[in-house]
Amino acid sequence: MYLHIGNNVIMKREDIIGIFDLKAIKKSKNCKKFFEKLEENNNIINISEGIEESLVLAMKKNKLKGYISNISSGTLGKRCNVIE
Repeated sequence: MYLHIGNNVIMKREDIIGIFDLKAIKKSKNCKKFFEKLEENNNIINISEGIEESLVLAMKKNKLKGYISNISSGTLGKRCNVIE
């Protein structure tokens, strides 16, 4: 099954590790460090078109990637729970 995460980006659900609220991540000291490490290694892809709502962590080609989406984590989470 696939998940549309915004801006015409579609991912395999099995590649997704987690979906997180971006505001909550930036408030947490440990999560913020993790996010900054992803940025330092150029592993953040911003598809939000300026409205940053959620962070989707995924494994792509054996690398951890973070996608910043303009779709809320709640909406993406509901989309993941579709019965196959």
